[in-house]
Amino acid sequence: MRKVQFYGAISLDGYLATEKHDLQWLLDTQGGDKADTEKFLKQVDTTIMGRKTYDVSKGLMNGALQFPDKTNYVLSRTKHGEVADAKYVQESPMQLVQELLAQPGGNIWIVGGGQLVVDLLENDLIDEWWIQIAPVLLGKGIRLFPNGDYSTHLKLLDVNRYDQLAEVHLCKK
Repeated sequence: MRKVQFYGAISLDGYLATEKHDLQWLLDTQGGDKADTEKFLKQVDTTIMGRKTYDVSKGLMNGALQFPDKTNYVLSRTKHGEVADAKYVQESPMQLVQELLAQPGGNIWIVGGGQLVVDLLENDLIDEWWIQIAPVLLGKGIRLFPNGDYSTHLKLLDVNRYDQLAEVHLCKK
């Protein structure tokens, strides 16, 4: 059975990026290159992300194809159609995830956070979390967990350290 999984890094105070979507604070944190991202990616065949996350990621990759061996969905109200490495969709995150869960396949990676994560949390649709925590305080920016109508208890499965990153792996109770 497919699982919906979040995998990503945050600052110690809970931010995914600065207000201007800058990730330099994360790139400057020692250990990111040591995390076992490949192990995670092997069990995922689908990604879902917002348009801003997609655009920022593409910028960091200098236009290279993003996860070319995966089916990539980008949630957008303004863009339509397909590009070389993604399909733009206008449906709600909840609707898209439910459609994908009804199909056979590997696990589904939720890339990014903000409203996407809130929508899925409010509908209890995230099964597992891999969160790398950097010892950086940003003070403001784009939160992984914005305010929303959700409350849940998780089970801690594992904790790993990669130099200056601490990674927690959690799942639904």
